[in-house]
Amino acid sequence: MTMLSGHNIICFGSERWEYPGLQQTIMRYLSKENRVLFFNSLGTRRIAFDRTFFRACTRRLTAFFSDNNHAPADSVRVLNPHFIPLTYSTLATRINRSLISRQCRSLVSEMQLSSYILWIGTPVVSPLLNRLSPDLVVYNPVDRYHAFSFVDSVKMKAYERQAAQQADVILCTSTAIRNDLLRFNRNTFNVSHGVDFAHFSAAAQSSCVPDDIRGIRPPIIGYFGGLSERVNYTLIRETARAYPDASVVLIGSQLVSLDEIKTIPNVHCLGRKPFSMLPLYLKHFSVCLIPYQVNELMDAVDPIKLREYFCLGKPVVSSPLPEVAAYDDLVFIGKDTDDFVTKVGLALAEKDDVLTARRIQIAQQSDWPAKMASISDIIQEALQRKRGKKRIIGSMYGFKEANRDQ
Repeated sequence: MTMLSGHNIICFGSERWEYPGLQQTIMRYLSKENRVLFFNSLGTRRIAFDRTFFRACTRRLTAFFSDNNHAPADSVRVLNPHFIPLTYSTLATRINRSLISRQCRSLVSEMQLSSYILWIGTPVVSPLLNRLSPDLVVYNPVDRYHAFSFVDSVKMKAYERQAAQQADVILCTSTAIRNDLLRFNRNTFNVSHGVDFAHFSAAAQSSCVPDDIRGIRPPIIGYFGGLSERVNYTLIRETARAYPDASVVLIGSQLVSLDEIKTIPNVHCLGRKPFSMLPLYLKHFSVCLIPYQVNELMDAVDPIKLREYFCLGKPVVSSPLPEVAAYDDLVFIGKDTDDFVTKVGLALAEKDDVLTARRIQIAQQSDWPAKMASISDIIQEALQRKRGKKRIIGSMYGFKEANRDQ
């Protein structure tokens, strides 16, 4: 398997470096053979007079004026972008375009980067693209950003379109996102999430039991991931009520009110856990949940937790998401609330070693080294295509100049 190597890469992530997201994982792998600079997220929230918005603004402004703007992380250089955290303000956008492009040019000069690949995970970077001169622009969307409830959907759609049109290649994580963007750029590919198979599968041989799950009564119906607006809490509530002799365990940061489910006796909210610990919790799940809302946003999501659950061959019950439907012979898909609850019962009763083995095989095939080889091939082809165009344009320009001189 080949890995992209010998390049300089400047990445604008859709989240901060600390978040275990797609761009962070890709950059960690690429940093083994390339020099990588990672800019923390610019933010996508529209102005709102609430705690979440002001907390995000405070964090970003603090980072702006911090002395620690070049913090090393692994082998990646992580930076805080110089910008005003007002994503949809026309004036702020003009100022930010100048501030960030100046910061990038300064870094390019300081680090003597003769060439670089610009990798953008968020479309709000699109106004900056005509201020920089990368060898290649890679747009790597992981969501339908305009469908989030906290964004300015009209302006975000414009940013998405601009990013797609100006990119040299687009790497999407779902068929739905690819279909959205293919009309703007034919060099659009669907590359689903990878999984750290060794990390998760190692738990099968571990005897360690996390303290806060040790006393929870099995069987455990488990979920890990953000407890955000993406989750359908009605599915969790009705599942807990339908199986009072089982325990529903939820692992993840609480981003919305959980009053609807917290008072149910067999629901256990354990909070966020380090990525290193997730496999140990997963080992003790009897059934795994993907209880997402079904809407415009979630129709375009490729849930990485599906393959993480598969690493241990666990039966999974999911909402009817298009990307999960591709595995409908291995996943119990609940078409509505009643069907979801029924499918949880079927999953609890499953005793099929063949299905377990097939799930593990799917996870192995999605291991990150194989995924990175596919991504590297696409980027290499895009670089060759771009260089070929430059040679053709250069030849045409030279021919015209020669004629003009005669």
